[in-house]
Amino acid sequence: MSFRPLFSRDRLWASLLTLALIALALIALRAMAARPVGPGTVLLGGFALILGGLSLLLIYRLWALHTLDYWVQRDAIHILWNGEEAIVPLDHVQRVERGDGLDLKPNWLHWPEPWIGYDADARILAYASQPPERSLIIVTDEENYLISPDDPDAFIAAFEERRDFGPARKLKPVIYLAPWRQHWLLRDRVAQLLLFGGLALGLVLLAYVTWRYPQLPETIALHFDLDGNPDLLSPRRSIFLIPGVALLIGFLNAAIGYAFYAYRRFIAYLLWSASVILQLMGLYIAMRLINLAVG
Repeated sequence: MSFRPLFSRDRLWASLLTLALIALALIALRAMAARPVGPGTVLLGGFALILGGLSLLLIYRLWALHTLDYWVQRDAIHILWNGEEAIVPLDHVQRVERGDGLDLKPNWLHWPEPWIGYDADARILAYASQPPERSLIIVTDEENYLISPDDPDAFIAAFEERRDFGPARKLKPVIYLAPWRQHWLLRDRVAQLLLFGGLALGLVLLAYVTWRYPQLPETIALHFDLDGNPDLLSPRRSIFLIPGVALLIGFLNAAIGYAFYAYRRFIAYLLWSASVILQLMGLYIAMRLINLAVG
């Protein structure tokens, strides 16, 4: 028997906030496209990037809340959330009762799902859309589970009815994670540092060139001979070749390293490290060329 979670107003507010953030991001992008290249472009682009990131985070969390579901079967209670499945065998359950009086603090950093998480002190796994006073707690010898079915009385009745039948098979309490949550990128801190560090440095390089662009003369030197004299003059827009090439090579290295990771992890680390070094070199070269051009 399936039970949906109680509707949370946080979902409504989060949906409205997501639409507002997307609208503001689009307005910022439109304003950025209408402005000449310069500091204003960088500020608007950064603003749009932050708003877009927040929007994606809220969309992900709203989807996770949408997947929350509870199943009462003869052998166990199944709690589904975001590709995760918690199995609570009925013969391990001592009782299912109201969560009134349970002292559990919401995690507002995870809004709009502040009642989903783990409280080690209280030994509670929370899969709820509502605070404890509007939820149920499943008490077992190992852990307690906080849930918020839309019909608590029907949930308790379904649990007691199936428990009286007795289990058809013996199960153990277990939590199955979604395959994507076991991906190596979520566990490998070195890979995260190299990949996201390279991307961040590439964006810093692009932002720096864009910020300084209005100060450049119409023609700039991109190369110098052994005596330090310029031997390659180009229009000032050519300065964007530096961040463009650096980002392109960085993306290629990231993709190739991703493909090699499962077979030759050292090669993946080497490629990603080269991308980080390349972004730093690009930033140094861009700073030198721009400072020489500006004088």
